[in-house]
Formats: sequence, C-alpha cells, structure tokens
Amino acid sequence: MNLKFLLFTVLMLSHSAFAKETVTIFAAASLTSPLQEIAHQIEKTSPVKIILSFASSSTLARQITQGAPADLYLSANSRWVDYLEKDAHLQPASRKALLKNRLVIASQRESAIPYFEFSPALVLSNLPEFSGRIAVGDPQHVPVGIYAKEALEKVNLWHSWKDKLAPTNSARSALALTERGETLLGIHYYTDVSQNPKLKVLSQIPSTLHSPIIYEVAMLNRSTHNAVSSVYHYLFSQEAASVFERFGFTTSGYKK
Repeated sequence: MNLKFLLFTVLMLSHSAFAKETVTIFAAASLTSPLQEIAHQIEKTSPVKIILSFASSSTLARQITQGAPADLYLSANSRWVDYLEKDAHLQPASRKALLKNRLVIASQRESAIPYFEFSPALVLSNLPEFSGRIAVGDPQHVPVGIYAKEALEKVNLWHSWKDKLAPTNSARSALALTERGETLLGIHYYTDVSQNPKLKVLSQIPSTLHSPIIYEVAMLNRSTHNAVSSVYHYLFSQEAASVFERFGFTTSGYKK
C-alpha cells in the first residue's frame, strides 16, 4: 500500500475517533449572552460542539416545525412550547421550566427622563423629554411583547400606548432600538437591561400584571445522541445556574 495513502487513512480514522458531537440549540434571543458563556464552558470540558441559534421563540418554533435541525429548544413563553408539544416535536417528559425573568421600561443611560411608577395613572405626555415611540417585541407573537401587552391591558393603558409602540421581531431587535436611541423608551426584559452599559431602568413592571415569564427547555424528537442529554442536564447544573443568575435570571429548576 502506498505509504502516503496509509498515513492519510490513519489520520482520517484518528480524526473520526475524536470528532466532537454537535448539539444545536435554538433559544430565545434574550438568552444570547448567558448561553454563549455556558456553551463555551461545555466545549472546554467535553468533546461537544455547541451551535447556537437565537431568534424570537415563535420564529424558532416555526422553523422547527418546518424541519430545522434543532436538538434543544429554549423558549421565553410556554405558548410556543405548547405549539411544538401539540405536534409531537418534543421528547416525552423533557419539557421543564428553567428560568424566570421580569419586565422593565428602559431608556439610554444619558436620557433625562426620570424614574417613574408604572400604574394606571401613567401618562406618557407627562414624562419630561419623552417623544416618539416605544420599542417592544411584536405583541402578536414575540414573548416580551405578549407580556408587555398583558401588563398594559391590566392597567388600562393598552389603547393609549398601542399606537406609540415600535414592534420588532425579537427581544434583541427591540433592545437595539433603545440602545441606538431610535426610541426613547423600550419595554424589555430586566436581564437585557441590567447588564447593558448603554441602558438604565426607568420603571419596573410588576409581575402580577402579566403571565409569569418562565423559560422552558425541551429536547426535540430528532435528537437521540447522548451529547444532547448531557447538555440538557448541564443547563440545570449549579455551574449553569451561576451564569444565568449573574445575567439577572432567576433559576427555577436547577439541581443543588
């Protein structure tokens, strides 16, 4: 046998033996920063390559139903996990609550708008320096927008605010509008604002005014290799919880 061919064959077999298993995670855009860090932790300590895809939970759920190759799905709203479960895309008993979040109204850090209370008495025109529109995820399908609409309806502000909203296709897209000053205010997740040096919280929206903001995780039916299960369980570990909590999330299901 040709020596060069023999060496090539040995190298290829060696590469195959040590090739990393790939786990693809579809996750809500608001999980971008902590999941990037957690993925790095996993890749440093195990023979697994993590591929992350971030978008609105609704967009990702629809992509999965259309055949997108996801192994794990992390949603910011149970509605879209229900959607996948109804069509039998999830592994039985793998659906679990992982994190909690909350809503705030934010502006650029340099904004002259003072802190205010979110209540039925809130009138936008009375806020000093306010004009223009308010960034938010699309209330029709983006979880942060769905929660925002619930809160506005609960305090009877929806009809006076809805024409001032600038709806976007994800929580991160809404955040970008506020970061760039294209909107003076934005309704965002606390976790997206608390770690952002460009933004400040102007008002906290009481969690009693909307459905609980619970992030759920589930394994997809197409995912059968061991690495997927390992990554899934790692998300509930104390190591992962430490990262999520540092980014402002409340962990609801990790193992102590």
